[in-house]
Amino acid sequence: MNNTLLPIGSIIVVKNTEVMICAYFNKDSLINDEKYDYACCLYPNGMGKDAILVKKEDIQKVIFIGYHDDKFLAFKEMMEK
Repeated sequence: MNNTLLPIGSIIVVKNTEVMICAYFNKDSLINDEKYDYACCLYPNGMGKDAILVKKEDIQKVIFIGYHDDKFLAFKEMMEK
């Protein structure tokens, strides 16, 4: 659904569940080293025992776009190259 990099703190819907983006580009070594775009936590619960790993194509809806400043915009530009 969303091809652009979303900032940390963004709230998205995945599998009909609201989650918050907490980190970028994680690999789950238990599932064939498959690459994920985001590590998320349940919203509004916060970090629990396990992260929810998400691929961009699994995002059903973007509810809120997190804080983005010049540092994030430079990071986003670097990552999208």
